[in-house]
Amino acid sequence: MNLRVVILPSKQKKDGSHKLRIAVSHNGTTSYVVTRFRIPSDKNLKNGNVVNLSNATYINQQIRTLQNKIYTIYDSLEEREAYTCSQLLKVIKHKMSRGSIRTVEEINAEMLKIKEHSWSEGTIRLHNDGIKRFTDYAGKNFILSMLDSATVFGFKKYLKDLGLSDTTIGIRIGVLRRLTYFAITHGYAKYDIPPFYDYKEPIPVARDIALSLDQIREIRDMEITHKWKACARDLFMLSFYLCGMNLGDILAQDLSKPTVKFIRIKTKSRRNPNDQTEFTIQPEARAIINKYIQPDGHLAFYGRVTKKSIQHITDDYLREIRSDLNIDKMVFYSARKSFSQLANELMIKDTVIEYCIGDAPSNPRRALNFYIKINKRIADRAIRKVFDVVASNEPLEKVITEADI
Repeated sequence: MNLRVVILPSKQKKDGSHKLRIAVSHNGTTSYVVTRFRIPSDKNLKNGNVVNLSNATYINQQIRTLQNKIYTIYDSLEEREAYTCSQLLKVIKHKMSRGSIRTVEEINAEMLKIKEHSWSEGTIRLHNDGIKRFTDYAGKNFILSMLDSATVFGFKKYLKDLGLSDTTIGIRIGVLRRLTYFAITHGYAKYDIPPFYDYKEPIPVARDIALSLDQIREIRDMEITHKWKACARDLFMLSFYLCGMNLGDILAQDLSKPTVKFIRIKTKSRRNPNDQTEFTIQPEARAIINKYIQPDGHLAFYGRVTKKSIQHITDDYLREIRSDLNIDKMVFYSARKSFSQLANELMIKDTVIEYCIGDAPSNPRRALNFYIKINKRIADRAIRKVFDVVASNEPLEKVITEADI
C-alpha cells in the first residue's frame, strides 16, 4: 500500500479551491480518503506538502498524523494483500470512525443494535433509564472517552442526592460500566486509566423477603371477598405453587397441559434452548388455574390479560393483604424466595431447587454436571415434598425433626 497527498482537478470547487485527499494505492488500483483541509489553489500543493499558507505547517502535521493512522491500521490487518483497494479503504474508514470522538448516545445506539435481539424489554428499559440518568447528570453529547473516576463518583453522588436506593444506584452505575466496557471492546473509546479502576461496586445484599411457613399458610387461608384482592392472593399462591414462577412466565404458559416446560423469559436469551425446566402442575396450582384459565390455555383475570394490567392487581392488592396480615416484607417476589427457602429447609439439593425455579446452574462447569442431570421426575418429588409440608399444617421444626429420625 502507498499513500500520497493529492488534489483531483475534476473535483475543483467553484471558487477554485481544492479538497486535500490521501490517495491510497493498493493492488494496482487507487481510492481516496477525503480530508477536512482545503487549499485555495493547486499551487499550494507541492510534492505532497502544503506550501505558501500561514497554517501550512499545521495542515502538513495533521495530514501526516492521518497517514500514520492509516499505516497503523493497515499493518494490523491479517492477509491484507488479499483485499482489493476498495475493500481495504472500507476497512480502514470503519476502523478510523470507531476510534473517533463518540458520544454516549452514539455508542449506546450502536450497543442497542447488537443487544436488542437478545435483551428482554425489561432489560432494555432499565438500560435506557440508566443512560438517561447519566446524560441528565453529565449533559447530552458527553464524549464517553472523557469519562474518568471523578465523573463516576460524581454520578454516584448525583444519584444519591436524588434519594435513590443503593440497589437502584448500583443498577444505574452498572449500566454506565456496561456501556464503557462495550465501547472499549469495540474500539469506540480508549483510556490510560480505566474510569472504574477506583470504583468498588458494593456487594449486593440479598433481600430478606422469604416468608415463613406459617405466613404462607396464613395467606392461603385468609378469607377474602373483594374480587381483585382475591386475584392478587391467587396469583401469589399460584406463583408459589409453580415453584416461584415470575408473572411474565405464568402468563406465557399454556396451563391446560398437565405439565409446564419452559425457560424463564428473563434468562432465555443467554440459555441453551435445551436447558428447559419441566415439572407436573400440582393439584394446588391446578385449583387456582381452573378459576382463570381461557380456552387457549392462558390466564385472564376479569378481562385483564397483559402483564402490565395484571401487575396493577398484584401491586395494589398485595399491599392490602400485607397490611391485613401485618407481614411487612411480603411482595410478589416473596413467593419465589419462600419456595426456595422452604425447599432448602427440607434439605432438598441446591441443584434441584435451581432446576425447579428455572435458574441456570450456579456452577455449570462443575465436573459432576457432566454426569448427572436433573429431570422432571426428580423435580416432581422435590416439589411434592414442599407442598405436602405446606398442606400438613405441622410446624416446620417438627417436620424437619421427623425427617432426621
